[in-house]
Amino acid sequence: MAEGFHSRAVVAARVGLPVAALALLSTLFLAARTVDPSAAIPFADVALSERVRDQQLTAPRVTGRAGGGTAFEIRADAARPDPEDPRRMHVDRLGLVLGLPTDPSITRVAADRGEVDSAARTLVLEGAVVIRTTDGFRLRSDRLEGSLGRLRILSPGPVRGEAPFGTLRAGAMTLTEGAGGGDGRRLVFTGGVEVLYAPPTPRP
Repeated sequence: MAEGFHSRAVVAARVGLPVAALALLSTLFLAARTVDPSAAIPFADVALSERVRDQQLTAPRVTGRAGGGTAFEIRADAARPDPEDPRRMHVDRLGLVLGLPTDPSITRVAADRGEVDSAARTLVLEGAVVIRTTDGFRLRSDRLEGSLGRLRILSPGPVRGEAPFGTLRAGAMTLTEGAGGGDGRRLVFTGGVEVLYAPPTPRP
């Protein structure tokens, strides 16, 4: 009898712990600001696979709005709660989208791995990090870190890549919100910026 109860408790813990951790993750930016419920993307719009094993969540998805109004979506191939603090989630193949499909400017970020902290409303992206914007930037970095509570994401190390005006290298980069949530993001490059200007090719 005791052995059967123990087995059921182990099974319940394996399923319950990661689901509870994802519930905490879904509140990631709940306190970011007060928004019009008819205009905001639901914070708890989380879609995940029915398969939960070894305390791993398959294909988690979280959507919401940053403090200045920018809509965001976070997706990952898999997520695991930190054994010491379930409010922190370690994720594989993380994708971040800033902006709605109808916005004039959208920023997409992809990384090999990352970490999301629901208590601090912060995230870290590591590995082969790629930043793409609809206005022509395609940048690479080894690490991004920052907050979506009030949108501010920093590359503390070098960034390099293509820009609408040519190619560039910089020692650091900061991404923040524009004047309004749908008005795009601002990229600020610092730390020895090098630009190789490529004039537009004349049309025949």
